[in-house]
This record gives sequence, C-alpha cells and structure tokens, in this order.
Amino acid sequence: MRKRAPFPLPLFLTFLLATGITRPARASRTYRVQPGDTVYQIAQWHGISLQSLIACNQLTQADTILPRQVLFLPPPTTLADEDLYTVQKNDDLSGIAKKYQTSVGWLRQRNNLTSDRIYVGQWLKVPAKAAATPSSPGGGRSPYVWNIPDLMARHPGKVFLHGDNSRKQVALTFDDGPDLEYTPQILDILGQFGIKATFFLKGANVPGCEWVVSRIVREGHLVANHSYTHPNFRKMAPDPIVAEVEKAETLLEKITGKKTALLRPPYGEMTEEGLDRLVAAGYQMINWSVDSGDWKTDQADEILTNTLSQIKAGSIILMHSAGGAGQDLTSSIKALPGLINTLQGLGYEIVPLTDLLPVQAYQAEE
Repeated sequence: MRKRAPFPLPLFLTFLLATGITRPARASRTYRVQPGDTVYQIAQWHGISLQSLIACNQLTQADTILPRQVLFLPPPTTLADEDLYTVQKNDDLSGIAKKYQTSVGWLRQRNNLTSDRIYVGQWLKVPAKAAATPSSPGGGRSPYVWNIPDLMARHPGKVFLHGDNSRKQVALTFDDGPDLEYTPQILDILGQFGIKATFFLKGANVPGCEWVVSRIVREGHLVANHSYTHPNFRKMAPDPIVAEVEKAETLLEKITGKKTALLRPPYGEMTEEGLDRLVAAGYQMINWSVDSGDWKTDQADEILTNTLSQIKAGSIILMHSAGGAGQDLTSSIKALPGLINTLQGLGYEIVPLTDLLPVQAYQAEE
C-alpha cells in the first residue's frame, strides 16, 4: 500500500472543482489525481517522464499525492519523426492511424499503449508531417519584432518584466479597471487573504468608479497608470502617447492625491521615443512575465493552468479587474482564491510590486 504521508503542499487542494474527473483529465494540460493513483502511473498514462512531471509540479515528495490534487502535465518528449496529437471526442486508434497514414501498431508502440483504449484530452505521439516550405524572402507581411529588450537596454532600471529570482516572491497585477462589478469582488478576495496587489487603471473607466479607486488605495493596494483609452502605443507618435498617460494621470491624481510612477502600456507595447518621454516624466514601465490568459477564457481551471505552469520566483502575474464591453470575467473571480492558496502552498510570498522591484509606486512631490 502506498504510504499516505502528509502532503507537503496542502493548500494546493483548495482550488479543485467539486466534480470528479476520470483519468485522464478532460484538459490536456491538467490531471486530477484519483484514489490509488501514483505519480509513476500518471506519467506512464500521459507518455511523459517521471522527472518532468515532478519538476513541473514542484513536488518535493514524488510518492505523496492526494486524491483530487491537480497536477500539470508537461508535453511528452517527442523524437524528430513525431508530433503530438490531442485525442478528441469520438476518436479511436484506427481513425487516428488513418488520419496520419500510419498503423495502429505504430501508435501502440510509440505511446506504450497496452490496449486500444484512449481518452478525450490524452496526448498521443503521431507521425510528424513534412515541414512546410519556407516562403520566399520578401513575401508576405514583415515579421513582428519584439522591442522590449531594446527598451530595457535603452533605459536600464526603468523597464521590468519580472523581479529578482533569488527570492521566492511573486506579484499580482490587475489591468483595465476600475469597474463596478469585478474590481470590488477582486478587492474582497484580496482582503480575505491579506494580499496586496497593483491595479493598472484605465482612465476612461474612472468616471463613476471614483469610490472604487479610493477603496483600492484605502485597502493598501497600489494604483498605477494604464493609459486613458487603451490604444496600442507602438502605433502612435510620442505626443499622443504622453497625452494618453497624462489624461489618465489627471483623473487618478484627483482621487489619490499622488502622481503615479508605474506605467503599464496597453498590450505591453511601447516605442523608443514614447518611452524616452515617459521616463523623463518620471515613469517606469512594468510589463509581466506570466500571462494568466484570463482575458481569453471562461474557464477558471485554464487560468490556473496558464499561470501555475509558468510561475517562478520573481514572476509578475497579469490578470484583469475589468474587461471590454460585455466581457465576462467571472472565471477570473473563481480562479483567484485557488491561485492565491496554491501559490502560498508552493511557498511563494505574494507581494506588492514595490517589494518585488526596485521601484516606487508614486512620484515624489515637487
């Protein structure tokens, strides 16, 4: 009988859903432990190495897992002639073999299958398709160039993606608020846990929500600038960029009595000239290293997977406290308590950006 020692990360269990899921999990990136499971069996079922499963979940005792615990599944290691396929509803081995012009025997051998039974959400190794021929030079649209490394080199100590990785600390940040629905709920949850976060606020959302901004400050969270209308700064000249920031700043300063020093440009995008102007005006640019993906899913479980699979010491986590017209962030609200519990259970301290980074939240009064 497998030893049932106390699970070293008990808080990890708190974000599990009420419904049980039979193996393997319905999502290809997560698996909920069932009674009698072992880490070795789970690794075998999903075609991944025991070592990668342990490392992906930061397990300190590989033989100590509990029923209903969520494990995150790294992709199986593939050979040069293999790709990965996620089993869909109504799939069977013969159909997959036909689709990839191979044999059922090949699929059994490459995936260490002892039977022809497969499950929705399961990863299978399949024959790799021939690589597409590269397009001719100059054809099509120009590739996107990520300019953040250049901005960091241009303004050392003024542009951040993450904090110090020598301390097991992370920061929660929330974009696009305030609003009257989701931001107050997030504040309620943060208050229950005693967690302080940073809210990058959109100026156009402030009118009518002034009391929400006041509450953010009153409860010890940081207020930061996220522009007025949320445009893409990479497509703008310096003057309009500065105007966007200043217009939002005027509204925030009226409420807080302070001028913000932390700026997150919409979409994390910025031009060199725009940053020159904003740094000269006293701002530091704060992006993120972990995108929760809460803006593109209605599944709380997926938000947890997106976040926890990327987390490491020094992470800046991107979430949202408001959305666009008609956007439903209920999944973010559902995911947040489990995320906090899990991070703390994994030994992470959740701190304000001013503790994670060498920055000040507000500019000195002139």
